[in-house]
Amino acid sequence: MQNQVNASASDYLIRGSDYLAKKPHFKLVGRDDELQELTGVLMRRQANSVLVVGPGGVGCSALAMGLQDSKNDPNAPYDIVSKRFFWLDTDGLFASGDTSMINESFKKAIRTLSRASDAVLVIDDMKDFVEAARNNGCSNLINSMMREVKNNSFQAIFECADEDLATVLKCHSDMQESYTLVDVAEPTEENLPPILEQSAKRLELHHKIKIDPEALEAAIEMTNKYRVRDMGLSRAQPERSQTLIDRAMTSYRLKAHAQDPRLEGLEAKLASTNAMLEDPHYSADQGGKTIEELQSLKAATEVEIDEVSQCWKARQYKVKNYYSEIRDAEEAIRDLEDQIEDVRAEEQDAIQAQKEELAMRKANGEDIAQEKPKPKLWTSLAARASSANLDSPAVTELTDKKRAFEREAETSKGKFEALTAEINDTLILTRDHVLSEFSRISGIPVNKLTEDERAKLMGLEANLGKRVFGQDEAVEKLSNQVLVSFAGLKDPNKPKGSFLFLGPSGVGKTEIAKAVTVELNGDERSLLRFDMSEYMEKHAVAKLIGAPPGYEGYEAGGILTNEMRRNPRRIILFDEIEKAHPDVFNVFLQILDEGRLTDNRGLTVSFGESLIMMTSNTGKDHFVNPNLTFEEAKVEALDDLDKFLPPELLNRFNGRQNIVCFNKLDLPVIELIARRDIGKLNAMVQTSNPGLSIEISAEDLSAMCAGHYKPVNGARGITGYIEGRIKPQIAKTVLFAGDTQGAIRITYDTEAQDVVMHPPHQDYAVQTTLEVDKDKPANAAKTAFQPL
Repeated sequence: MQNQVNASASDYLIRGSDYLAKKPHFKLVGRDDELQELTGVLMRRQANSVLVVGPGGVGCSALAMGLQDSKNDPNAPYDIVSKRFFWLDTDGLFASGDTSMINESFKKAIRTLSRASDAVLVIDDMKDFVEAARNNGCSNLINSMMREVKNNSFQAIFECADEDLATVLKCHSDMQESYTLVDVAEPTEENLPPILEQSAKRLELHHKIKIDPEALEAAIEMTNKYRVRDMGLSRAQPERSQTLIDRAMTSYRLKAHAQDPRLEGLEAKLASTNAMLEDPHYSADQGGKTIEELQSLKAATEVEIDEVSQCWKARQYKVKNYYSEIRDAEEAIRDLEDQIEDVRAEEQDAIQAQKEELAMRKANGEDIAQEKPKPKLWTSLAARASSANLDSPAVTELTDKKRAFEREAETSKGKFEALTAEINDTLILTRDHVLSEFSRISGIPVNKLTEDERAKLMGLEANLGKRVFGQDEAVEKLSNQVLVSFAGLKDPNKPKGSFLFLGPSGVGKTEIAKAVTVELNGDERSLLRFDMSEYMEKHAVAKLIGAPPGYEGYEAGGILTNEMRRNPRRIILFDEIEKAHPDVFNVFLQILDEGRLTDNRGLTVSFGESLIMMTSNTGKDHFVNPNLTFEEAKVEALDDLDKFLPPELLNRFNGRQNIVCFNKLDLPVIELIARRDIGKLNAMVQTSNPGLSIEISAEDLSAMCAGHYKPVNGARGITGYIEGRIKPQIAKTVLFAGDTQGAIRITYDTEAQDVVMHPPHQDYAVQTTLEVDKDKPANAAKTAFQPL
């Protein structure tokens, strides 16, 4: 048993050259700075082991492989060339679950590392090692390894994700003393393209499809600009872009192997030709072809479609036949392997039976020296024993059949691959394929993804104004700051923009943050919003950057810092900051000034690509005071703000230039908002019942707004009235009117101060009747449309 343990222990340490040989196409690019930092740590005298940490998908594991690969570089430092890297097979080490075997195997691995000169142990996921050691009752392995590292018997490179850092740091008290933390961030804009190009080569080999360089650019653009709730596309770069390219190639290959790629273009051409022929107003001036030429083109296209379809069907028939031959051959091989095992088992049983019979006869004193072996056995026991590696004629016959089927399978496989290669050689992944795949995953229409960035920025102010009414100053300042940042005219160490919005409730402070998120990111849900009423206590700052060491939740990190490490290109809204504890403002100071923040675990996050907005209701009473003009209200509100917030924080908003005051909404603006909400409701109704629509006159709309708008409530008052009074009555019409067609007319009764609904047919109205049924509970109410 001891020999078995020792023999298997060597399998758990994989030499660097062998580990790299499993990844023949690996090449580390775009990580020169990180590689140099890692090399420098390994060459130190103290704290010369490394803890590599970064968000999932950033490529921590690739750095150690890059060190091994760099040994082949003619310019590599001798100190690195002399290092011997060993990867630990953590899963294999703990696979048995046998504590004694695990301990013995690891001890041998430690002895091997200690004997090797300049050995470096690499553990891909240190959290897995720590948890596996504890779960198997082998926590002593951690102490043993740390002792040898501390004594400089060998060095180590541990890798872990951000969220696992606290678990690794707490596994031993010497971690922070003996290890240097190397924080790996996402690649820069300059380094990401070459990294993706290298990954694309491996994907081309796997999918056997070429990739257009513009497809790589599209993948980087989409994954940098948008974040979607998808497991593969929510990780760090470069993995996000790699995953998108991989998935786009898979979808493209599936579609291309199901139908000839040429058919799509030909069918589109035929559809366009038919549309021109069916247009009664068509003339040669429009399409450049006469009716006769179009008819000729249609006939030629139909013939070409038929030829391509027939050729495709013939090719598919061959492909399926080759696959069927491969499958049949593999099934035959499996059957023969089972037969060979059965024959060998029978022969072993027969030999064992003969051996036992001879031993018994010999024990009985019989003379068996001159006796010939039984004819049923293929050879004598002595000859069989001396020819242990020879097979019987029956096994040899079956083996020959198996080899024949293997040759047949290889031949069919070669034909299958040659035929599929004919298809793949004509395929190339383009930008359109990547955009189509990302649109499918994210739900964002392709036309939105392909919208020109400059055109979008040019229309930003107008688009914001269509959603946020009556706040021209705020819209203009926010739009201008976005344009400045996108033009590269901002300080790279500061956020793209930082704003503080003041004003009464319901005037658009939060709405403008949602609007700019939609314009820039395409999805309102990507707005990172913090309700500062949840941060009223002194200890609440720990929720943003993480709890101090020793406190509960330390290993989880902070909500804000974790989100920013996952995606540094965020639009952030801190809502109603006057409700936050003053200690939170110290965090804001560092974010707005330095554009970075360090969490409780020592990891630094950047806010250089973020847009930060804060709202406050400070001084809101001044804006709704009818005795004050807007300019006077601004002065009073800013005076109140000076008493509430420290001046150093207020100065961070572009020297107070980006402290924007929102005015109370006038009645005409409220009417615009009400008209917009009615339009949204109309669109909802027509989605479920295309034959119905909602109508309200300008006079009735004005009367409704005048009767229910209060400046202190802002736009929320009229929006709430529509939600509470109009929507329920519209819902009854939609649910109980059946297939009713026409317009639901809304009027406003100024005396009753309420809306009146007029269903499409005037002889019907919503009323409640009492229906008595002996089989039902008495007085059961039934709502229905009844004739008046």
